[in-house]
Amino acid sequence: MKENRKNILVRGYLVASVIFLLAFGVLFSIFKIQLTEGDKLDDFTKQNFRLQQVPAERGNLYASDGSLLATTITVHNVHVDLTVIKEDLFESQIGALSDSLGKMFNRPANYFETKFRDERKKGSRYMLLKKGMDYMEYQRLRAFPIFREGQIKGGLIHEKESKRELVLDDIGKRTIGFDDQRGKAGLEGAYSKDLAGVEGMRWEEFMGRQQWKPFKSWEREPLDGSNVYTTIDAPLQIAAFNALNDQLVKFNADHGCVAIMEVETGKIRAMINLKRMEEGVYSDVYNYTVGEGAEPGSTFKTVSLLAGLENEKFTPETTVETGNGSYKLYNRTIRDTHGYGTLTVEEVLKKSSNIGTAKLINNSYGSNPQEYFNQLEKWNLTQKMNIDIEGEAMPEFHRPSDPNWSPVTLPVMSYGYGVKITPLQLLTFYNGIANGGKMLKPLFIDKLERSDETEIEFKPEVLNPKMASDKNIEAITKALTSVVEEGGTANRIASENYSIAGKTGTARVEYWIKDQPIKYRASFVGFFPADHPKYTMIVVIHKPENRLGMYGGTSAAPVFRQLADWIYARTPKKIPSKPTLVNVKKAIQDVPEFKPNYEINKIPNLVGRSGDAIVPILENMGLDVQYTGIGRVTYQSIPPGTPFKRGETIYLNLEG
Repeated sequence: MKENRKNILVRGYLVASVIFLLAFGVLFSIFKIQLTEGDKLDDFTKQNFRLQQVPAERGNLYASDGSLLATTITVHNVHVDLTVIKEDLFESQIGALSDSLGKMFNRPANYFETKFRDERKKGSRYMLLKKGMDYMEYQRLRAFPIFREGQIKGGLIHEKESKRELVLDDIGKRTIGFDDQRGKAGLEGAYSKDLAGVEGMRWEEFMGRQQWKPFKSWEREPLDGSNVYTTIDAPLQIAAFNALNDQLVKFNADHGCVAIMEVETGKIRAMINLKRMEEGVYSDVYNYTVGEGAEPGSTFKTVSLLAGLENEKFTPETTVETGNGSYKLYNRTIRDTHGYGTLTVEEVLKKSSNIGTAKLINNSYGSNPQEYFNQLEKWNLTQKMNIDIEGEAMPEFHRPSDPNWSPVTLPVMSYGYGVKITPLQLLTFYNGIANGGKMLKPLFIDKLERSDETEIEFKPEVLNPKMASDKNIEAITKALTSVVEEGGTANRIASENYSIAGKTGTARVEYWIKDQPIKYRASFVGFFPADHPKYTMIVVIHKPENRLGMYGGTSAAPVFRQLADWIYARTPKKIPSKPTLVNVKKAIQDVPEFKPNYEINKIPNLVGRSGDAIVPILENMGLDVQYTGIGRVTYQSIPPGTPFKRGETIYLNLEG
């Protein structure tokens, strides 16, 4: 019994040992395979599978009214693998294919046949035929002889590519900007992260002939980019382009810019930059409004005089002697265009007196120039505003601590030399005055509309809640308004319909270069209506060749007036509730074919009729009339033949 038990145990141990040895052998074999074949398996995986990034759909860029500024379109690129086309198919149909391509691309048919035969001899597998085709062009091409056989037999290789398309093209294209191999610029660059969305990831399997296909579900689905609604007013942007372009051509200037800001919100409603590329042709290639720091000239006098008022160095009634137009201060002779004699502070701005400004600031801050700079720092003028658009230039000032500082530096700086500032930075300062002293950071975006249809609205950011006291804001506004009145440097742009407050600027540029004609930078910056400001605008005309264009009042200010008129004409105006009564019968006689039927109480057809004659008649019919523009009626809100009630409002568009 014991012997049998011993034999059973021995056999059990032997079986267990065999099993253990077999298991060890299997494990060793697996380990050996991993060591010897692992790299081959990895290579196989890498060659046949890939984890591919899939870009998200880029969001659209919109104007403030919802009109499209930039969008992504799909373009189609076509290559040809000439090695897969069988000889009999190629020879029998190459003539017909070449003829079809010739008609489509307006080239001789033999051009294509020669190209196909040459590339076929070379064994070309990826000959470029056409890039950037739209969908309809591609559909037409794929139906051509040979190509209709597809990729495997006909060699047609089709690739899709996303392309960013600007709707306004050259009208503010630098403001709209880009985000591509060139870098980031403008609104596209500023909000690229929001527009781009989040790319997806998925595995793809290699199918041969340079083709890959998805072979399983997403590792991560792409999240489409947000739609960005900017603050840009598209019609105003076009109007600004036309006004600036015409003036640059007129004076053959090197470049120029226009920017328009909404006073209460800081929203940038238009921004145009144009550079002369050739005689009479201008293009938007650089954002001068944001990126060009330059000596502003006389438009900076407003900064200096408001500083003196706020620091209680003088009052609007303080007088200064400017003499006959020439004054030597230290080692510098300062000149005015004319001899103005004794001027008040308000008159110094009105006449744009260099002498008056220099004497006032030197007498006030000469012994302690740092006090002047402390005020500029409170107004954020000595640093960037850190706006969303990239490329903002840093303001440049000579400071009392600088080695090259001299006693004449401050008085010269007070009227706009020895300091560099961008048009947008200066515009922001003037907008603060227009806004009652509340200085706002320029705002370029209204809202984001995410792919899940949620929205994020953007609010103005305050740079300085109160630049100056109400008394001093009122005083400097009054002085700026006098600039556009009789005797002021911009009196030519005065309007009967609304008041303008602003300042002209005429600054010499490149004056350090010897043996060249004197060159100038003309500018005008201001706001309107002066008594209840709605918009602030800056216009710069750089290096006009026509000498008349050197003055801000003759080259830059007219652009301001033209755009202000454009805005005014499109702003609804409330007709007084008790209009002056007119002789209705006589008024009707003055407008041929206009015969309102009072008995049936219906609106007549007003289109094409003179607004001057129509408005009084409609008022006497009991209607509340609101209209935009001047001239003849182009649109009426209540259709002809529609019954109306007394007191009902009708909106009219009038155009010259």
